[in-house]
Amino acid sequence: MSESFPAVECSIETLDRMLYASREIGDLVDTGDYILSTALYYAFGFVSGKYVNFGNKPNYIEETTEIYKKFYITPAKSESVAEYVSKILGVQASKGKAKPLPYLGGHSVSHWNARSHQYAVKNYKAADLPNDQKGKNLPKFGRERVLDQQNLLTAYILPYEGDAATLASRIPRYIRLGKKRSKARIRTRVVEGIIEEGEFLTNHPFGIYDYEDVPLGDLISVKMRPVPLIIQGRYRGKFIRIPRARKREDTVLPYKLEFLKAKR
Repeated sequence: MSESFPAVECSIETLDRMLYASREIGDLVDTGDYILSTALYYAFGFVSGKYVNFGNKPNYIEETTEIYKKFYITPAKSESVAEYVSKILGVQASKGKAKPLPYLGGHSVSHWNARSHQYAVKNYKAADLPNDQKGKNLPKFGRERVLDQQNLLTAYILPYEGDAATLASRIPRYIRLGKKRSKARIRTRVVEGIIEEGEFLTNHPFGIYDYEDVPLGDLISVKMRPVPLIIQGRYRGKFIRIPRARKREDTVLPYKLEFLKAKR
């Protein structure tokens, strides 16, 4: 027997080049295809961190204690160029001969250099660094792979207490994301989902610590910091089915996801 479950669909459009370190390979800082829940709780304005954070240590658990049982914000997942053109630009793909889509979104790589302009600069060994540099990761040059402008990502807010419309009204139209506080625009709509029970295959990411059931198989995960993601997994139990526009595949997520549940 299915049960109605309204949810909030959040479409995130990047307006600037957005950088965060999903991984670091040599001198390359790589930005992934997902935005974690740890960022969205703060960006959407539901949680406020400390203005000055000594030691740069996040306090996700303490700062979400009052709300983590009330609703859950999923990580944001990148959408295709065709979806961006349709949802943001309002242009539908023609049914006739397919035309090449414009290049929008995606990633770009740039180099940066903060080295001194002196003729010669001493290259210290790690063991011989000056005291003000010891124990700190302060590179002088490198490469950045970032999310470009005109990327579209989708996240969902799953309300367990209160109603979806109220949550949607609290989300600002523009937010800041990433290491350099890049600007993004948010579009929200309330979607009428349903709760079902049985065996299901998830197709939208969620945090590995946000659900305690063990997958039956078909597991795909991605290592990200600070929280790895489950991209796909087969489970048995209650799940949420959220319909998507334009006859696309429904979004399927486990029921009762809770932010960092396994860490509390």
